[in-house]
Formats: sequence, structure tokens, C-alpha cells
Amino acid sequence: MKLSVRETILGFDLFDGETPLAVYRACEHLPRADSPKPCFAPIYTASGRLVTEYRPADHTWHTGLYYGWVHANEANLWGGPWYLPEKDKYEHVEGTHGVQRHDGFDDMGTTDAGVRVREGLTWLDAADEPMATERRAWDFEPCVGGYRWRIETAIQPVGGPLTLGASRKSHYSGLELRLGPPFASNEAAAGHCCSEGRQGHEQIMHQPARWVSAAGAQGGIVALFDHPTNPRHPVPWFTRANLLGAGLLINDDLTIGADDTLRLRYRLLVLDDPAGADRLQDEFADFAGDDRTEA
Repeated sequence: MKLSVRETILGFDLFDGETPLAVYRACEHLPRADSPKPCFAPIYTASGRLVTEYRPADHTWHTGLYYGWVHANEANLWGGPWYLPEKDKYEHVEGTHGVQRHDGFDDMGTTDAGVRVREGLTWLDAADEPMATERRAWDFEPCVGGYRWRIETAIQPVGGPLTLGASRKSHYSGLELRLGPPFASNEAAAGHCCSEGRQGHEQIMHQPARWVSAAGAQGGIVALFDHPTNPRHPVPWFTRANLLGAGLLINDDLTIGADDTLRLRYRLLVLDDPAGADRLQDEFADFAGDDRTEA
């Protein structure tokens, strides 16, 4: 595998030779009610299996692999409706949807290991006032059976503390991967497993783990790893038949002080062939030893 990157009008494309692996949509125009945010869609395995689903009809704000924050102070940076406990239902709340605005790439190219991309963003509330600045670091490298991603972000509040919260019912928020057919769907669920030995998305939902994998219904596998330096490690997870997300905020809100930085690191593994617990535990051990600050 020989990885390369090409900047585009949307963001960038990741390739193995001339074979596309992923598209980063950094600045696509989307409806405000979807809380526009950069995302990866599509994502493929090395052999060309499609992993993600982009803007499905049931949840148009689900956009492949993305950071979504349901509550960021008074703004919705996830998209769609909020769950309102006082009404016991999800409801569109006018004047709440913010934007994770892509400000630009300041580093993009190949390295001895693979591909390196560095990005700056600004979080805007519903009135387009800045709430936070963010630095993202994306690193991609080949591995046995596929390729791995190193994902790091550093979030700094603007103008005062920033409180992040999850959905007040299902508790999703943070880094999320919407899996798509034929890899996974509500009718043909991905096969989820985790570091603690639990199997199936129902058993893993809201439970802590160092990593969670999802095997495609027709082949391929992805795995997401939570770094030991992340807050609340090992985090609980948000898993459904076609969803895989690290649940940093499942149990409680998190406030970033006005002069503080929230730093998060994850590894994503995208493989064509099955990977057992031993392989995934070795990946976690390798990732746990990576204490670089890149964002």
C-alpha cells in the first residue's frame, strides 16, 4: 500500500495509489438544521468495501465519520432535533444549530509513514459567534490487512467556559461512525466486539471499553481505540446496528475551563480481513504508547 493525499475543493481525498480510500468533506454547504461539520464520507477498505453511510434519509445529519456535539453550551453541533426531557420527545429547536467551520489546512502531504494532515476550525453558535477554536491532526499509515488512522483534536474555548453534553435521552455525542450498507444496516447489523469480551451492540452500548470493533455483514472490519490519556478512559460506547461512537459524555457533561484545552486521541483501524482480540489488543498497546502531541 502506498498512501497519498490530494487537496480538493471540498477538503482532501486519501488514496492508495489510484484507489480511493476516503474523502474528507471539510467545507461542504449543508442545511443549517444539520449543524454543518467536517466529515469523512465515503470511507473504503483497501479492497474497495464501502464502510460508511452519508446523510441517510432517516438522519441527514449523520455524515460518515465525524465529531458531533449535541450540546455545546446553548448550541447544537450535532444536527437534527434535541431530546427535550420536559416534553419527553425529540423536537426541532429553532435557533440552536451551530457550525464547526473549517478554517483551513496548514499542513498536508506524505511522510515516511504515510499521510499527514493538520487542520484548524472554529465552532460557531447559532448566532455565528465563536465558541471555540479547534486543531485537528489526521495521520494515516498502512498496516497488515489495511490501514490505520491516528486522530487527535485539541479544543479551546473562546470567551468563557465551554460545556459539552450528550443527548439527554440516548446520550450520544463526540466521535461517531455511521456505518452503511452493505457493511451494516438496521436489517444486517455489524458484529460488534469490545476489549472487555462483550459481543453485540446491545451488550456494548453504554459500557466502558478500551476499544470496540465492528465487523461488516459481508466482510471487512473497523475498530476504534480510546487513548489512555483521554478524559474518562476507558469511555463507555454508543453502539447500534450501524453505529460506533466513543461516548465521552454518556455519563455526564464535561466543562472545559476558559483557559483550558480538551485534547482527545483515537485510533481507527480499517481492515479487509477479520481481526481477533489478540490483534486488536496489540493495536491498543501500541497506541497507548504513543504520547505525541500533534494537534
